[in-house]
Amino acid sequence: MKANAIFALLENGVQRDPNHCCLLADDGGPWLSYRAVQDAVLSSIRGLESSGVQAGDRVAIQMERPDRFVLAWLAVLSMNAVAVPLDCRAPSSDRARVLTLTGARWLIHDGREGEPPLPWGSIVGDGAHWRLQRPPQGARWARRCESGGLILLTSGTTGDPKPVGLPTLALTHTASHIAAVHQLSDQDVGYSPLPLFHINGEVVGVLSSLLVGAAVIVSHRFHAGRFWLVANRENATWLNLVPSILKVLLAGDGGPRQGGRIRFIRSASAPLPASTLAALTERWHIPVVETYGMSEAASQIAANPLEGSRPGSVGEPVGTEVRIVDECGMVAPVGQIGEVEIRGPAVIEPGWGPNRWALERYHRGWYRTGDLGCFNAEGYLYLHGRLRELINRGGEKIFPREVEEILLEHPALLDCAVVGRPHDLLGEEPVAFVVPRHPAHDPFRLEQELMRMTMTRLSRFKCPVQYFVVNTLPKGATGKISKQSLREWAVGKASMFS
Repeated sequence: MKANAIFALLENGVQRDPNHCCLLADDGGPWLSYRAVQDAVLSSIRGLESSGVQAGDRVAIQMERPDRFVLAWLAVLSMNAVAVPLDCRAPSSDRARVLTLTGARWLIHDGREGEPPLPWGSIVGDGAHWRLQRPPQGARWARRCESGGLILLTSGTTGDPKPVGLPTLALTHTASHIAAVHQLSDQDVGYSPLPLFHINGEVVGVLSSLLVGAAVIVSHRFHAGRFWLVANRENATWLNLVPSILKVLLAGDGGPRQGGRIRFIRSASAPLPASTLAALTERWHIPVVETYGMSEAASQIAANPLEGSRPGSVGEPVGTEVRIVDECGMVAPVGQIGEVEIRGPAVIEPGWGPNRWALERYHRGWYRTGDLGCFNAEGYLYLHGRLRELINRGGEKIFPREVEEILLEHPALLDCAVVGRPHDLLGEEPVAFVVPRHPAHDPFRLEQELMRMTMTRLSRFKCPVQYFVVNTLPKGATGKISKQSLREWAVGKASMFS
């Protein structure tokens, strides 16, 4: 095997201290040391190579145990193949769709009850077998990639999901900047209870930790009942979370133990409401670091420093260039809201893997993110939602996040989302979906209170014309609210929330 940058991370960790803790699944099992992880990855590589997997092949991975998932993922990347992470809970029909979209050539899979048997593959981790399958010959598989890396699907919450291909260089580039801005070292223990088939869990949670020889606790999904038990027992020093998880933790009774080692909480993947940030800081006295990233940039684009963060801002660009452009494509002045554009070594390359679709997203060498934002005079970036979420009410522009921030100041609200609904005369009008903290809250009274509050805090054209009181909001695996679903329900399917 030709060594590459990913396997070098394990080698470096072994050289520092082969017995240092490296990987732990939060659902049980022992810590794996750097030596144990390296041995398991080498064993997996031998099994893959003996089965016919070659460098550049696209290898899908679907495994229930998060630690075994990570071991298989590291093995694929280490042999310069291309990993295609899949949701461990996805049924066979959805798996087949993802395999087709990504052009996967192989499938690593731990075998599931009720599914047809597959030929045994090699051995991963503590002796548990995984299965390796070659898809039917009749399938239309794409050519091999010219280098190792990763292919995953965008969330698809604002449109059809697209495959995003990222070479190994993009992954390690971003991981190094994450480690630097968060001041990670081999003394850290990160806890990342986020899906491992998404870029955040993979690059922020796993790779940034391996890069500095640190330990990381992983999971396929967040479990409120065991989160603080694991974080406190394993002496976690930082938490990799998203706003939806932070809201659940705030509503619960648990918390970090007194005298614990948690240095900071990292928030990403969705906007963190100002009210939630204030409540977190007041309750736990732990710095909350807001960040900004996307799959097309191998996760992190901007981040607040551990000291000197700005509430409401996602921080300063880190490892990626960022600019704001107006409707004419010209660079916007400080303070003016426009579209966020990015470029740099980690940003999606239209010529790599399945990325040809990204050509239409480029503007004069910069990738158009579709996000709206502005810089302040100090160079801190503030986001104002998605371009396609902007509501145009008779020519007046409404930023949903501005309205949502006001609504969430109401103590009875747990969550909310504002979307545009078609209007015959004005084009669009804003409506709000709100989730009360207590289901027994009188919906009519709550709506009247919210109406009065917005009327005193916002211009009249920004105020929602209708409120839907619901029990929950539709969200993806990373905690992002599916506003496309809400727009559809606002037109004629609101009864689905009753």
